[in-house]
Amino acid sequence: MGDLKNKVILIGGNHHNGLGLARSFGVNGIKPYGIIVGEGAEHGFVRKSKYWAKTWVIKSDDEIVEFLLNAFQNEKEKPVVIPYSDGAAEEIDLNLDRLKEHFLLPSIDGQQGKIAELMDKQKQVEFAQTYGIPMAKSCVVDLNDIRLPEDMIYPCIVKPVVSAEGEKSDIRKCDTETQTVVYLQELRKKGYHRFLVQEYLNYDTEYLMAGSIHETRKCWINLNKIRVWPVVGGSSSYSRLEDKQAVDEFYGKVRSAFRKIGYDGLFDVEALEANGKIYLNEVNWRNSGAVYYALETNVYYPLIWYMEKLGETKLNNYNIECMNEGFYAMDEALDLRHVVCGNITLRQWLCDRKRTKAFALWYTPDTVSYTHLRAFGIPQICVRQLRSICTY
Repeated sequence: MGDLKNKVILIGGNHHNGLGLARSFGVNGIKPYGIIVGEGAEHGFVRKSKYWAKTWVIKSDDEIVEFLLNAFQNEKEKPVVIPYSDGAAEEIDLNLDRLKEHFLLPSIDGQQGKIAELMDKQKQVEFAQTYGIPMAKSCVVDLNDIRLPEDMIYPCIVKPVVSAEGEKSDIRKCDTETQTVVYLQELRKKGYHRFLVQEYLNYDTEYLMAGSIHETRKCWINLNKIRVWPVVGGSSSYSRLEDKQAVDEFYGKVRSAFRKIGYDGLFDVEALEANGKIYLNEVNWRNSGAVYYALETNVYYPLIWYMEKLGETKLNNYNIECMNEGFYAMDEALDLRHVVCGNITLRQWLCDRKRTKAFALWYTPDTVSYTHLRAFGIPQICVRQLRSICTY
């Protein structure tokens, strides 16, 4: 790895996503550069990793482009840029033409604004329809003129049209049309202008595919989300690798669609299984928070994408996929909230933790102190319990 001269720059917030990315490169002998975005990120836990070459903090996504150009535009070899937040991915894509002279970047067919366009969930519905990928009935509602389709199916789930425009905490399940309208009115008062209303699938299982694609090279892992937080519309907190044939066939269709539109980058794809049928839930056109799986499965998909961008072909030491169903992983600080809220017992959580091989935060070669987790928005009670019981 030492002969690769192109720097890799990771951009996103104070989130374990960035921590897992830094570790994925660092353990393979490449120390990445980090641009951590957001208020309070200066003292956040992500910067504590020993694998960074150097990190900087900026206040908002609006500063990304100028910072990149000021800090890296004179490099002899183009740095590779990997966004790990929706806001960073959108900002980079909207300035692709300006940046691509100096950087190697993710894109759709090399066209500026195409990723940002497909971040719109209504556009994702159209994308799914074009390539024959099942998806729940959806519509975008103008909050200045709230009108719901007469054939809308209830219960429904209400969520931001573009993830970068809103917060996961504003995702809500509504059981009736009246309840939906009332909640949309509340969202309007909060400053939103539009929101997605989507048929709520009473699903049996939730899946996630995390990976990367560059031309013909595809690298991925399929996950079964056992627990998520928040319970509705949340992120995976406890999961295992999934080798179900129907899931792999479904995600194979998604990967094929990515190739057809010329997508070049990292991805995070959520799907739901209801009544034996699998539906696309959401595509995130950036690195997945499940990247910490790479550290134990040897599926280093961010590293493989980086090497592919540089034309490197010596990839025999890395897995392209991993189908070991006995492999469990946990975002331990997030998952512990289920214990605090009484969803599971502490005994059950300890049992699940014992069988877990990959953790979002705890990684023995690169321990991050739990004293830094308050900056991640983790309740103090969770931090105390993690410190007292997580003797890995």
